[in-house]
Amino acid sequence: GAIGAAIGAVPAVFTFGLSIPIFAMVGSGCGVVAGAALGGTAGLVGGGATGYGAYTKREAIGGTVAQTMTKVDECARYASSSASCVRARLVGGTGGTAD
Repeated sequence: GAIGAAIGAVPAVFTFGLSIPIFAMVGSGCGVVAGAALGGTAGLVGGGATGYGAYTKREAIGGTVAQTMTKVDECARYASSSASCVRARLVGGTGGTAD
């Protein structure tokens, strides 16, 4: 936008200053188009590279996921058994006298 406004200052004498905001809008529009094109291209290349890397290592990733899920399942079973043991101690003993 600033470059467009600077360029619009040249014909401002002949257009009574109206060329400055018009050229600023044109310059901003060009900046939006260039930014969208560059950002889209960078996203396409980055996403493609990431996808290719994940695809080539898919077997190793799958094995790691399976190992992680096994470990999570073991931890969940341990936590469940520990909670059952603590619950039995809390519920089983009331702290009163035996009659």
